[in-house]
Amino acid sequence: MKKKIVLLIAILLTGLLSACMGGMTVSSEEIVTKVLSAKDSKLSYYGEGVIKLTTAGEVTENASFKEYAAEDGKRKIITTGDANGHESSVLNDGKQVISYDAGSESAFSIDLTEDSMPLLDSSPKEQLMTMLEAIKKTHDYEIVGEEKILDLNVYHIKAAPNTNSNLFGEVELWIDQKTWFVVKSISVVEETKSEFEYKLLDFSPDFKEDTFTLDIPESVTVTPIESNLEPDFGTLEDAQTELAQPFLVFTEEDMTVENVEIVNLQGIVNRPEITVYYAYEGLPSVLVSIFPTPEEAGTEIKPGEWEVRGQHADYDDFIDALSWDENGLRYTIIIQNPDLEMEAILKMTENMILNNEM
Repeated sequence: MKKKIVLLIAILLTGLLSACMGGMTVSSEEIVTKVLSAKDSKLSYYGEGVIKLTTAGEVTENASFKEYAAEDGKRKIITTGDANGHESSVLNDGKQVISYDAGSESAFSIDLTEDSMPLLDSSPKEQLMTMLEAIKKTHDYEIVGEEKILDLNVYHIKAAPNTNSNLFGEVELWIDQKTWFVVKSISVVEETKSEFEYKLLDFSPDFKEDTFTLDIPESVTVTPIESNLEPDFGTLEDAQTELAQPFLVFTEEDMTVENVEIVNLQGIVNRPEITVYYAYEGLPSVLVSIFPTPEEAGTEIKPGEWEVRGQHADYDDFIDALSWDENGLRYTIIIQNPDLEMEAILKMTENMILNNEM
């Protein structure tokens, strides 16, 4: 199962909503307001559906899924690729989230007891609320219409970005008017389109005792993802060793390196990632994330209005971040000091040099 399928399972884990509301006609703003203020009520259900990823008009991923959800928050999703029949499972048993690809020699877990990944342990309403809170200032909402899906009366809502941010892109939601369950979702970010839709829903399931377990062979090693995310701190030379090549650093007189964070990601994403923290005029101001340029379809940086050091760049004003690729590395600058303008940082990039030339 390809990596994007696992990512889409994560989307499903954070794409459900339940609350209480009547089936009246309301504006898009009223719908969003009621979603954010309504009292939460968790649902127990069994669902089957489809997932599709399209890049530049070409279908790159196509899969079906089965989902089991209990009132106490336990959830299991089994995804099967349409092309190869390969099976991938994600289980939230209330204590941890475990991800396993059938036939793999390893599985990965996320501990929920320490609140290390609160989104995965939050209620359906809280999950959608997080997304709505994130886009309420960057997107404009409209009700496309009232439709019927699986005998449910749903609102079809569209959220279009009103800024240059492309973190979420265009979002469409089909929401049950009674339970606020998201029956269908479409997200478009540049040339990548992600879709999921339930084809069957049972809100009165009779789960067996072993439903919320995974059948993982004894030979499979379950690795905590937290252990792969724990950073080490080192020098610029240590970071160069991890990346297996030198990388660009700022050389401005008032810009000094405060810290160098080194992480080796393993699991869904496998790569070294370096974060260099800079202080400007003595204040924490800028961080630069550096990792090997992604090769997956849809991850390339396309021509636009921004350029850095003669390279195409992508600016996201939602998180105030500027990204570009150079000599096999992807650089992402994020401003931490609100008094610094991105245009000023852009000028500083012209004077960047390789760390081994300092």
